[in-house]
Amino acid sequence: MKRKTKLLLVLLCFVFILTVTLAACADPVTYKVTYDSGNSEATGTAPAVKNYKEGDTVTVVGNTFTLAGYTFDGWSDGTNTYKEGDTFTMPAHDVKLTAQWKKIHTVAEALAMCGENDGWEATERIYVGGTVKSISNPTYGQMILQDETGEIEVYGTYSADGTKRYSEMDEKPYAGDTVLLYALLKNFKGTKEIGSGWIVEFKHVENNKDLSNYTPMTVDAARTHDEGELVILEGVVAQITYANGMKPSGFYLVDATNSIYVYDSQIAPQVAIGNKVKIAATRANFILDTEATNAKKFGYTGCIQVTDCVLIENDKGDNAIDFGWVTESTVKAIMDTPVNNNITTTIFKVNALVTESVGAGFINYYIDDIDGKTGSYVYTQCNGSDLAWLKEFDGKICTVYLSAINAKSSATGCVWRFQPIQVSDENYTFDEKNAPQFAIDYYGLGQFAAKYQSDPAIELVTSVSSTLLGIDNVTLSYSSSDTNVVDIETTDSATVFHTCNPGTAVITITANYKTYSATATVSVTVEEAPEFDAVTVSEAIKANVGDEVTATGIVGPSLVNKVGFYLIDETGVIAIITDSNTMATLSLGDEVVVKGTRRNNKKESSTNIHGQTCLFDTEVLINRYGHHEYSKAAFAGNLTVEEFLNLNVAEDYSTSVYTMEVKISVVESTYYANIYVTNASGEKKITLYCSSANQYSFLKKYDGQTVTVEIAACNWNDKNYYTGCVLSVTDSEGTTTYNELNFSK
Repeated sequence: MKRKTKLLLVLLCFVFILTVTLAACADPVTYKVTYDSGNSEATGTAPAVKNYKEGDTVTVVGNTFTLAGYTFDGWSDGTNTYKEGDTFTMPAHDVKLTAQWKKIHTVAEALAMCGENDGWEATERIYVGGTVKSISNPTYGQMILQDETGEIEVYGTYSADGTKRYSEMDEKPYAGDTVLLYALLKNFKGTKEIGSGWIVEFKHVENNKDLSNYTPMTVDAARTHDEGELVILEGVVAQITYANGMKPSGFYLVDATNSIYVYDSQIAPQVAIGNKVKIAATRANFILDTEATNAKKFGYTGCIQVTDCVLIENDKGDNAIDFGWVTESTVKAIMDTPVNNNITTTIFKVNALVTESVGAGFINYYIDDIDGKTGSYVYTQCNGSDLAWLKEFDGKICTVYLSAINAKSSATGCVWRFQPIQVSDENYTFDEKNAPQFAIDYYGLGQFAAKYQSDPAIELVTSVSSTLLGIDNVTLSYSSSDTNVVDIETTDSATVFHTCNPGTAVITITANYKTYSATATVSVTVEEAPEFDAVTVSEAIKANVGDEVTATGIVGPSLVNKVGFYLIDETGVIAIITDSNTMATLSLGDEVVVKGTRRNNKKESSTNIHGQTCLFDTEVLINRYGHHEYSKAAFAGNLTVEEFLNLNVAEDYSTSVYTMEVKISVVESTYYANIYVTNASGEKKITLYCSSANQYSFLKKYDGQTVTVEIAACNWNDKNYYTGCVLSVTDSEGTTTYNELNFSK
């Protein structure tokens, strides 16, 4: 009996163990996560179905569907929406995730959705797709978005989450790329635009230009290539230029042969200094339309550059720039290069003085030779903010890799404008053994013209000193090979150059400094003075508009904001418009014969305005020199400030010079500076015609003082009142200062 009981117990234990084991081996309960396209027109393969147990963490996968005209906006389970990488806890049931779609609007649809009233702004973002036509501000990503339905301006763009602005993004679209924006529409001052666009996605579009039409060549070869030719260039980005608002507008490209300017505001934001790039481009010369006529007159053919570019390759590296081909020169030699010898956008190595000049709301930088005065300004379209890197070199003679980026072309001449490429302060020290040659080159030779028809009686420079270079009293002496032609008159007080009889003589200049010396020669030809049938100034004033007039008189004070001077005799005063080269040959008090076209400077459409009487495009036929005082016999007499302000612009007062007692008022602020002449109380003021108060810098020391001025009435730009041009100022002690703005001698 006991045996049967034991057997039963063993059997029951076996059944229990078997039951537990079978229970333990059964499959756990799981649930499915499936993905649905959410639209029958969507294409693509659904992500794989996966099983999860209750409580498991589910990681949402990326979208695998596409739907024309729409963008994927996440997966929805009916309650929540998930993006790729989001997670949720698996519930005790199957989950179906359905794709959510947002319409991609055309540009026309977006414009139609904008409110009509200024200041309207949408409260919800929409998706807008298109192609980037251009980027006008690469800092903010301001761009024009276009598609087949139209164009819309995008004020600013940001990363997909709205946290980084365009300039801070590592990868970003450029002109020609397709882009999808999560956009906020607005109406700004009547313009419908996208105020803020988040860049959800973009695609770089390969250029569609046939590169087989482009010829690979060196930069040096491209410089001499015909305009319109298609070229492929490789080189290193040496410097970037900027347009208004600090928008990259172009860059200098340098290879082992030369440099050239690449003008392309869509490519410039994609490169950095030191990048090695390959571009396909069109060879071009550029001149502003408003300067083209004047440039042609002086033989300037424009900035040598390439444009309409395609960026083929960019290594985004920090490569050294090859300056091995660069010519060492001087700023003076560059400035003396005629503009018909087009040296634009090539680079020279010079020793130069860098100077910062702070104005009202802007900063100019000047690059001058080691004499401290021969040079030009650095070209800027950003009021100097693009040149802040030059500040550390202010007042120092530095090693400068320098380029003439263009020549400012006006009716009066062309002047090179500079772009520094690299500047380094190498603690420049002038070698005093070069002092004699420096004195000859910068002070001696420039005193003489090649040809004379009258005796200039020029007092010659006999001593040169330079605090900047640390030299004192380099002596200069002169001798003539033929005193019958040229005589050098030396007295205890001065050395004076005279011309005598027709012929040619060689002048030898000798410079001495300590134990060092140098010599140079210059040939001078003296001709018989021709006779001219010249009229008086009053007769020139009375000539018909359009007539060619030959007149004689004394070179009076300078015009302001115009290149020229007042021609004065006993009969009248007339403004003379000429060019900078001519002005360089003149001094206040010279007796001259000039030929120019009689003009009333004003617009044809202007009525009831006389305009400015002048001789335009004037050449000096002969300079008889003489250091004469100009006559005041034809001046219009004394006038008060109030009477001047009441002059009728319908009548010609532009040939009138008045003497008046006034106060000088200098008004300066952070962004502007003006100089006025006022009545005693300061309540009435005459505006002086100028582009900058610096053109009247000789008046600044009289600020607040009562002085006597000679002031001409002028109206160069169709004002309904006369402005003034100050010819001279005399202080309370009787000291007179003349306006010599345009004179360099």
